[in-house]
Amino acid sequence: MRSARPAEANASALEPRRHDTAPDISPDISADLFPDTLPPVTPACWPKDGTRAAAALEALIAGPQNQADYRPGWRLAAYVQSLEYDGWRIRSRLFKHPRCACPIAEYTLDRQDPATAAALAKRKQAGGIAPELAGWLALLAVVAMLVGWR
Repeated sequence: MRSARPAEANASALEPRRHDTAPDISPDISADLFPDTLPPVTPACWPKDGTRAAAALEALIAGPQNQADYRPGWRLAAYVQSLEYDGWRIRSRLFKHPRCACPIAEYTLDRQDPATAAALAKRKQAGGIAPELAGWLALLAVVAMLVGWR
């Protein structure tokens, strides 16, 4: 019995597909055809004041944090995870810290994320006072009281 002829196919499902048929869209332009019909962005939830998660969020707003340099607590990863559950977008990367034998995570608040940006903008609109400004206001109040008592 003769063997079957080898299969010759010009097109096959096994060939890799080309995924370059979509137009080139820059990252800052929404890929949605009707962006006005998208639901509004829900801002991330702020943690309750006085909690470890609130302290971690304030530290992340100030700048990148890692466990070796984070002073308010020893479970930074747990606080970051609870913030992520509340809708905050936090980026992490491994890096080699001089005081640690193994690489550790460094966490950064992703301010480009829509939910994070909406929560930060909402907090600014609420009219909170920055801690350094509150210190200066207290100092001015003390000076005003001392000048007024003479």
